[in-house]
Amino acid sequence: MQEHKTTAQRGAPWTARWVAFVQRRSAAVLLFCALLGIGVGVYVAGHLSVDTNTENMLSPQLPWRQAERALLDRFPQLERSLAVVIDAPTPEAADLAQQQLVRQLRQRPDLYRSVFAAETEAYFRQNGLLYLPTDALDALAQQLNLAQPFLATLGRDPSLRGLSGLLIPALQRPEALPFDLSPAFNALADGVGAAIDGRNQALSWQSMMGGADAGSASSMLQPGRRRFIALDPVLDFRQLTPAAAAIGYVRQQITALRASDPQMDEVRVRLTGSVALEHEELLSAFGGTGVALIGATLLVAVLLWLALRSVWLVIAAVLTLVYGLLLTAGFAALAVGHLNLISIAFGLLYVGLGIDYALYLCMQYREHRAQGIERAAALPRAAGEVGGFMLVCALTTSIGFFAFIPTRFAGIGELGLIAGVGMFVSFAVSLTLLPALIARLPQGIKARVTKPGSGFAARVLAWPYRYAGPIRIAAVVLGLAAIALATQARFDTDPLNLRDPHSESVATFRDLLRDPSLPPLTLSVLAPDAEQAKAISARLSKLPEVARAFSLGDLVPSDQPDKLAIIDDLVLSLNLPPPAPAAAVTPEQEAAAAQALAEALAASPLPAAAKLSTQLRRLVQSADGADAAAIVSHLHTNLFGALPAQLAQLRESLKAGAVTEADLPAELRRRYRSDDGQYRVEIWPRESLESPAAMARFVDAVRGAAPAAVGPPIGFLEAGRTVVDAFREAFSYAIVAVLLLLMILLRSVADTLRVVLPLLLAGAFTVAAMVLLKQPFNFANVIALPLVLGVGVDYGVYLAQSGRAAPRGANLLQTSTARAVWYGALITIANFGNLMLAPHPGMASMGLLLTLGLCMTLLCTLVLLPGLLNRP
Repeated sequence: MQEHKTTAQRGAPWTARWVAFVQRRSAAVLLFCALLGIGVGVYVAGHLSVDTNTENMLSPQLPWRQAERALLDRFPQLERSLAVVIDAPTPEAADLAQQQLVRQLRQRPDLYRSVFAAETEAYFRQNGLLYLPTDALDALAQQLNLAQPFLATLGRDPSLRGLSGLLIPALQRPEALPFDLSPAFNALADGVGAAIDGRNQALSWQSMMGGADAGSASSMLQPGRRRFIALDPVLDFRQLTPAAAAIGYVRQQITALRASDPQMDEVRVRLTGSVALEHEELLSAFGGTGVALIGATLLVAVLLWLALRSVWLVIAAVLTLVYGLLLTAGFAALAVGHLNLISIAFGLLYVGLGIDYALYLCMQYREHRAQGIERAAALPRAAGEVGGFMLVCALTTSIGFFAFIPTRFAGIGELGLIAGVGMFVSFAVSLTLLPALIARLPQGIKARVTKPGSGFAARVLAWPYRYAGPIRIAAVVLGLAAIALATQARFDTDPLNLRDPHSESVATFRDLLRDPSLPPLTLSVLAPDAEQAKAISARLSKLPEVARAFSLGDLVPSDQPDKLAIIDDLVLSLNLPPPAPAAAVTPEQEAAAAQALAEALAASPLPAAAKLSTQLRRLVQSADGADAAAIVSHLHTNLFGALPAQLAQLRESLKAGAVTEADLPAELRRRYRSDDGQYRVEIWPRESLESPAAMARFVDAVRGAAPAAVGPPIGFLEAGRTVVDAFREAFSYAIVAVLLLLMILLRSVADTLRVVLPLLLAGAFTVAAMVLLKQPFNFANVIALPLVLGVGVDYGVYLAQSGRAAPRGANLLQTSTARAVWYGALITIANFGNLMLAPHPGMASMGLLLTLGLCMTLLCTLVLLPGLLNRP
């Protein structure tokens, strides 16, 4: 008891007196901590959510964000998009997959506010031909007229019997044929061969009737074999993954589609859009963070054991670390209420940095115990010796975090607030829970006094003093070279690069970026009425960087009288028969038709005719086998399965009539005219916006003609500028705060400069290394440099203060101070290195920059600073 009083006597550091009190009341302290931990855990579980909206990462007060908000308030369906992208081997298969998915998705209004696919809308199915240019419609009409005999005959009898009845007379008079049959023969031969082999390979009658997607609304809206479904999903923000139900149901229907129809085997269906991107990023971030956090904690335990050589001290330190992490999460729930896709990394940062406080206290305690000092006195004495330094660590490290709070980068500002407070939490629990745990641990701590090294190790540790002059010269030369390299550093404004490039949503989005027919990144301008919208569209359409600018009025077909006249003539000339059920055809009849057609084709000089003849003879030979019925079934599916639907679509499109803006689908009107009467002008880029340079050209051109334009390309560029400005502000704040703190602590301008110079040199080396590694700065890793500055100051202050207390000529690198710095830095670097293994590219880049920065800081501090502090 007397020893306790001596330790806590007046004049001892407050940290020593406090730790002595905790030791005496260790049972009550542990009980209080347990009850507080349970309460905080319950509060965190009920109040800490995750905000996956990347738009909230930046201040809503930014002018471009306010303009963007004005657009999204009027057109909310643009904010949360989920796009289903369908790619198929034929247009017919793409149409079929789209129709079936739309039918199923529209049955779940609880999951989707709207399901829009233009090709499935009755309006476009009837009036699709009006969207072709007049000359293209005229050319299509001529092609359909040439194909009229085929369409009429096969419409009544879609079978080999009907096909042979058409082709045999045509082959007998090849000079009378108005077009080349070779493409048709090749397609038919492939379909017959696939049927014999038991495979599905549908023939595209859209292409054969008159070019790419002729006769289908899809030819006017989305050419080729790609279709889209635009979904406005219902998001449940009470869940960790708000879009899980909406995305899960789409994937369920995709699986059911493939299982129900053999034609869907080769159809590829993918999800992208802002909702899918955020959903997969959230899974990547949380999955990677969880694994990395567990790995970091285990790594801390191993490195702690190497430093402390005591299982009991390691257990106490790790329990303190986990408890502090829980309290920091409680502060996040109370002060912020949510985590964002950057601030979820606070746990890893806490583990890497927060353990230092427990490590410093335990190492000092271990050294006193090795000297034979009893526990009751050793722990308060250790707290008195390193407690002040621990507080300095909390102050300097939190500076690197807090520096981002005043900036407009809200995402990292929230991380800075949470992690910065976490440093003080770690300091507090290291002086409260840790001493209480140690007081209850077994008495025996096996340790020995570490003596200064000798031999080669001692010579190496003497180099910073012996070669102080050459080291300074080398530092100047290398520093200038690093500064020259650092000028080439760049900032990556593309948020896609912070996401897993192998995820479906990112890969699909990049695929769409390369498709000029329907760009995923466009700009928009609000207009108060239709006339001004039309004027804006006309003005922007003239820009060389713009492929198309349009508003709602531009979606009404032009030249309708001329187009309707062509369609009326086509109705009369085609004279398509009404749909009727096909007559039953037996395998024997199909074999006979195949034999007759094969013989007629054999006399043709066309190579494609010979190919088809060969496949038909194979079909005849297979007709007697046990699989004859299955082969015929495959044959009808491959050759004629899509024909009835295409003929029905052609009949529907021939019913086109004059249309106005009021006839457009309601969902389409809602995308271009708001409830308050505002019109949206959409602007498409001419170039693919894969590169920042192309995006900047497009944005600058449009903004030059329409300064009020908004959209993702502007958001990408402006967000990059905002983050770069935030980094500059934060680094400036951190430098000023660190200099002031050093002046207060060291009370010497010279010592302050001695501590800061290695840090600035380490910063230059870090940026130069990023350039050499071709690693850009981005939205996630910009916090690293201010943070490295805050952490690195700890090492310099510790060495500077120890150097003042040490005898003249003492080698600081052979003291317990240097060992504490070494092990603390090693643990921090190892944990940040663990972050590089995260599957989330943003977190991995943060881990890389933090690891590089701390390695450079440790190197400069241990090599350059001792010589600067050396007193003659």
